[in-house]
Amino acid sequence: MAITIERLTSAHALSLCEQLQQEISGVVVAPIPLMVAVQRSGGLIIGARDDTSPEQTELCGVLIDLAGPERRAPSCRCRQTVFHGVKREIRNRGVGRALRLHERKEAGKEGVSLITWPIDPLRSLELHMAFNKLAAIATTYERNLYGVRQDPRDRGLATDRLTVEWWIDSLRVTEVIDKGRLPHHFHLGLNQMEVVTKTRPAANGLRRLLSFEESPTNRIILVEIPVDLDRMREEDLPLARDWRLKTRDMFERLLSGGYTITGFIHEAGRSFHLLERAEKGTILERTPVE
Repeated sequence: MAITIERLTSAHALSLCEQLQQEISGVVVAPIPLMVAVQRSGGLIIGARDDTSPEQTELCGVLIDLAGPERRAPSCRCRQTVFHGVKREIRNRGVGRALRLHERKEAGKEGVSLITWPIDPLRSLELHMAFNKLAAIATTYERNLYGVRQDPRDRGLATDRLTVEWWIDSLRVTEVIDKGRLPHHFHLGLNQMEVVTKTRPAANGLRRLLSFEESPTNRIILVEIPVDLDRMREEDLPLARDWRLKTRDMFERLLSGGYTITGFIHEAGRSFHLLERAEKGTILERTPVE
């Protein structure tokens, strides 16, 4: 698939961006007046076009960043993503990652060191992109960040989010993106990791979270999450809500106890966050094979 990524600046381009937001998420997260304000305040709005499509003027993906200070790093230039999405029919074909890489390139030109965005801690594909493909990390969990929502992605569930930190010039990121190396945790054996969640299949085949280890001692731990949150919501909404509430307590306890989310593992049809107990500087500046 051949795509072109460019800044969206004209009124027509912003209108297409607004339409695509509606198509992707069921709501317009950033309407045109807000996008104009984003542009004028130093933010970034980029769009992807499919060069192989008969309608090459149409957008197939967009990314919108606000510029401004970030409480995790008030002394460095930062950006915060407010929307990042790709048309459903072309997902998992590299468009989302290409938008992020273009974002990193543009941010580097402007002296930006950190890009952050909220991510649902139970959405496997987005977690794989953030932690494995982009080498981001997460240290912060927020409950019900957006309140009650009726959009297709969040309907029925509290909008809990992790805050992803993408330190775009760190050794961790440059090794993975610029040198094409696998993240650090790909070089570890499963015997070095402790699974701190206990789950079992429910009658409908979906897994139920029974309990978790409140005080793990292993430096590297695995936390299981649903493989497909949307399927679970559709087939068993009470079970999805149970996962949300139980993992909320778990993530808050683990992150406040010194763990950092650094990877994502899918093994034997099950999905796991990988967390490490280590200083952030150590995580960001080591090479993958250490």
